[in-house]
Amino acid sequence: MRKMQCERTEWIRGDRLALSLCWKGGRIAAVRVHWADEAKPCADPTPLADALGRALARYEAGDDPRWPDLPLDLEPLTHFQKSALDELRRIPSGSTRTYGEMAKRLGRPGGAQAVGRAMAANPFPVLYPCHRVVGADGSMTGFSGSGGVAMKEHLLRLEGALRGRLPGK
Repeated sequence: MRKMQCERTEWIRGDRLALSLCWKGGRIAAVRVHWADEAKPCADPTPLADALGRALARYEAGDDPRWPDLPLDLEPLTHFQKSALDELRRIPSGSTRTYGEMAKRLGRPGGAQAVGRAMAANPFPVLYPCHRVVGADGSMTGFSGSGGVAMKEHLLRLEGALRGRLPGK
């Protein structure tokens, strides 16, 4: 994911995870996933950040996070990237799909690499759960959040998708 200039950054810290909100022009341009110890103190969080913090706590507890409705800026995304994000929301928690399966669902059989590029460009990981997309053999592939594949594995374990065993181990 490209480096983005934020007008303001808000941090939400959970037990093991943290989210940073990149505000630009009154909208959220990106939500980044971090380990909690990377979070910067945030004085006077907005009501939206508070709501997101409560959702993060539910998510870390293994409950339905019920992510709040946030003013996300989807304008910079292509039509295909927006379609891929919509499809991500259809993957149930605790489940995974392969890049190839996603490509077929998006009407692009053979377009697994295009899906991979769309996942890498996802400015809202966790909210649009790109961590649920894995390689054809179940292998863990890149992840834009802090910690890369280790973060992806952690998120999948939180959701019960890995059940303590990783593909190929």
